[in-house]
Amino acid sequence: MRVAAVGIGGAGGRIVERLWQDSERREAPYLGAACAFDTDTEALGELERLPADRRHAFGLSETTGTGTNGDRASAIAAIEDERREVRRAIDELITSDIDAIVLVAGLAGGTGSGATAHIADALRAVYSTPLYCLSVLPAGSDDDAAANTMQALRALESTVDGQILFDNQAWLGSGQTVDEASETLNETVVARLGALFAAGEATGSDTVGQSVVDASEIINTVSDSGFTTLGYASQDLQADSGSGAGTVIDQLKNRFLGDSSDDVDEIEAYNAVETTLRRAVRGKLTTQCELASADRALAVFAGPPAWLIRDAVTDGRRWLTEELQSPEVRSGDMPTPDRNTLSVLVVLSGVTELPRLVELKELADQST
Repeated sequence: MRVAAVGIGGAGGRIVERLWQDSERREAPYLGAACAFDTDTEALGELERLPADRRHAFGLSETTGTGTNGDRASAIAAIEDERREVRRAIDELITSDIDAIVLVAGLAGGTGSGATAHIADALRAVYSTPLYCLSVLPAGSDDDAAANTMQALRALESTVDGQILFDNQAWLGSGQTVDEASETLNETVVARLGALFAAGEATGSDTVGQSVVDASEIINTVSDSGFTTLGYASQDLQADSGSGAGTVIDQLKNRFLGDSSDDVDEIEAYNAVETTLRRAVRGKLTTQCELASADRALAVFAGPPAWLIRDAVTDGRRWLTEELQSPEVRSGDMPTPDRNTLSVLVVLSGVTELPRLVELKELADQST
């Protein structure tokens, strides 16, 4: 899936920079374009890996380049003054092979909360390309941050095709602040987004799955103007321990070529697929939800070809359908012959029961 990623505000810019790095490391990059917009010139200057011509300041007359200090109204005024200029900067990066545009923003601050929906609206007026937002929810119980977040979520609901939620609160360690955990938080969300966007990007005949996940599968799962949350789990794989470690040549082949097919026990492979899927679904999601409230789902199984047994993938999809009580469950496999890791990404869309959003709404109500 070819994606144009647009970071808005400090958090958005940092995540897009991480996505840029992740995409560049892959044999088949998924980012067709990436850029960042902010009212804080210092924050833009800290994005050292994202090329300078992909970083844009806006609203300098409104904010003097120091950010909005959490003031959503200032960000709205800034983007309204420069809406056309911001859209033109994005226009220069959008090519015909882009499958989707993904805005990325932290919704607690003024810039991400105030400007993101306006940028989405400007893009919607020109492009029919699917438009999504990675909406990052705040940690803690600050009334103003909660109010910014809830207003932004409502504004985005009418302008984007879907929102992928990431809850900072759920991923903080005990006693940690967002600043202290920012590297880990960004790494977590990029691992999941990267797995989603890279699904189906084959680099050769040996990386084409039995059931290919293409861009249309992802778009049909995520698009509904609702909320999406992502689950992910992985495990390192070992060759059959009963046959011993093998010769040095065998070990080198397994390590560098993923050539362990002769050593894979089918029952072990089946159990590995099943266990990893259940961990992805029942483990920590990007935002916790009631599983039964999901309307649609997509499961992507990635690993060495010999471990991706068709029956295991088929039965995994059947289990997920029963678990969610939803008939609209898609799945696919993504062979990675050069890696000895099995991973499962689960996309849960149309979710309606999200405890964190209930908490944030209660906090926002207190600020009014």
